[in-house]
Amino acid sequence: MLLVGAGCTSGKSDSSPNGTSSPTASSAPSLGPRAAAERDALAAYRGMWSTFVEAAKTSDAEAPELRKYASDQALRLIASGLYNDKKQGKITKGEVVLDPKVTEVKPEQVPTEVTVLDCVDTTKWLVHKASGELWDDKPGGQHRMTATVKQSDGAWKVNSFILEESGTC
Repeated sequence: MLLVGAGCTSGKSDSSPNGTSSPTASSAPSLGPRAAAERDALAAYRGMWSTFVEAAKTSDAEAPELRKYASDQALRLIASGLYNDKKQGKITKGEVVLDPKVTEVKPEQVPTEVTVLDCVDTTKWLVHKASGELWDDKPGGQHRMTATVKQSDGAWKVNSFILEESGTC
C-alpha cells in the first residue's frame, strides 16, 4: 500500500547543434520544507495503515513495523486493539481505502507537526474468526479520521488519531 515515488529521467541527453551531448536537467524540483513535511507525514500515515492492515491479519500487537510509523496514543490504540482481538480469536482481513489530505502544518516555515484528514473506507476490511469465517454480519463503512503526524528524531510518525464511527464521511 505504501509506495514511495522517486524522480527519474529517461537516460537521454539533450544534443547541442554541434552533436555533443549535455546532461538533462532533472525535471523534479527540490521540495521546500512545507512540501517535504506534507509528503513525509502522508507517507507515515499510509505506512501506519499498511502495517496495521498487515498486523490485523494475525492480530499481531507486537508487529515491529507498527513502531516505525506510529507512536504514543496512535501506537497504544492500534496495539491494544490488536491485543484484544487476539484474545477474542479475531483477525481482520481485506483492504482499507485511504484518501488522506493535509489540513494543517505547524510551524509554517519548518513544520514538525502535520494534521491529516481522511475518509477511511473499511467496506472491504472485515473482522473474521481465526478459522476464517466472518465474525459477524456487520459491514465495514466509511469513517472520518483526523490524525496528528509529528517529526521526532528525524522520523515522521502518526502520534494520535480520532477514528469516528462508520458513516461519518
